[in-house]
Amino acid sequence: MTRHRNDLGERKHVRVEVQKSGFLIPAPDAPWIECRVHDVSDTGVCLEVGAMAVPKMFGLSFTAGGEVMRVCALIWRRGELVGARFVTAKELRQGQAPNEPDPKP
Repeated sequence: MTRHRNDLGERKHVRVEVQKSGFLIPAPDAPWIECRVHDVSDTGVCLEVGAMAVPKMFGLSFTAGGEVMRVCALIWRRGELVGARFVTAKELRQGQAPNEPDPKP
């Protein structure tokens, strides 16, 4: 039986399909790199990044002007797609390291 994309299955949060441009920020002073935001949930995001190397922790701007930004931790990679969770302000204040990426998607 085929499961519909919006069926949560074992997921805890609903994903909203976005299919819009975003900007990955690999480091504070680094140039922004355009990427494609596939979907977003309350806790994370799926991005299309091509062959670009993605650091364990990075910034993501949903707008070209940086009005909507989040800090993300890389969780998995499958070819040109990456999944990341949003890092909370509490985690940033406490200096907690992001989870290690899942080596086997």
